[in-house]
Amino acid sequence: MVILFITGITLAIVISISAVKEAYRSRKIEKEIEDLKQEAKHIQNDNNALQKQIDYYSTPQFVERVSKDKMNMQKPDENVVVVNHRITQQSQSTNEQSEVLQGDKNESNYIKWWNFFFKYTR
Repeated sequence: MVILFITGITLAIVISISAVKEAYRSRKIEKEIEDLKQEAKHIQNDNNALQKQIDYYSTPQFVERVSKDKMNMQKPDENVVVVNHRITQQSQSTNEQSEVLQGDKNESNYIKWWNFFFKYTR
């Protein structure tokens, strides 16, 4: 009778351990499935974004813009105007420098030295 009781308890413990291991393994597999579903959703979103980019790059407006910007092409009825910002900036800085030099001619020598050392401006 005692042997039967010990055998029953041992058998119950073995079955319980197996059930816990199986539940843990099942839970782990479910988590892995959920992670893979999330990854599949992320990949699908990336694919959708890439498809939108492909569609945009296939539009005539994009092709026209690239051909104008990168290849310096134009339509037959277009006139191209080029504005060089560097030249206008240089002419403005030259005008400012000449104004500063003209302002310095009217000041006395000690005021020029004062401004030189202490950067005094009115």
